[in-house]
Amino acid sequence: MRILRIVMAQSKQALKIIKKKWLTIRASKFFDSELLGECYVASPDLLMGRTVAANLANLTGDIRQQSVTLKFIVNSVDGEFGVADVIGYETASSAIRRVVRRGSDRLDESFVCETSNGQKVRIKPMIITKTITNSAVHRSLRKALVSTVVKLVRKHTFESLINEMITSKLQMAVKTDLKKIYPLKSVEITSLWLLRGREGSEKGTESAAGAGAAAETGIIEGKEAGQGQAEQSGHTNTASEAESA
Repeated sequence: MRILRIVMAQSKQALKIIKKKWLTIRASKFFDSELLGECYVASPDLLMGRTVAANLANLTGDIRQQSVTLKFIVNSVDGEFGVADVIGYETASSAIRRVVRRGSDRLDESFVCETSNGQKVRIKPMIITKTITNSAVHRSLRKALVSTVVKLVRKHTFESLINEMITSKLQMAVKTDLKKIYPLKSVEITSLWLLRGREGSEKGTESAAGAGAAAETGIIEGKEAGQGQAEQSGHTNTASEAESA
């Protein structure tokens, strides 16, 4: 009996009460250390690697940007709060649907490219033509879209690239270049993600040259499976088809 009491006493001493508390997560100085949220953890070190999403309008104060969501990951700890860096940009599907209208074509692309400091990113641009056009124009637009975006991304770091998208400078630069081929109604970036670790090294093998060649032959990722059928009618990815889908 005495031995049992000793064992129980030792087990109680071994038990440690871990007290948790709410710690804040803030954006990096790039976003003026804006508050992103809170996390219930035992110590600040446990904030490392946590992800949090924030509406862009809450960060910039511009209500017109409420359709964009930024994703952050905590990469460092400063005292009692975590500091998060942006790793993703995504436009709400409802905002995309509002841009697409009947009587125009929607072309989507998805490919991997490199920033100026060698970071791999997956970007998904979308273009809307002013009127319905044919497959030959689509191929020219896709090829020019990939080539132009790859060149522009190479000029920026990931954070400066995010800033270019927030201010719509990237979209306007792409539109200016592509409207020489065919009049465009809009150019949007539906999503942008920083590829990290194993994902970045594997997907980074998709070179810009390969993406350009794929666009030229019409087999680049993101092209609709029904392209062949649309070729017969002379139209692909029309806005009406997108709405009905």
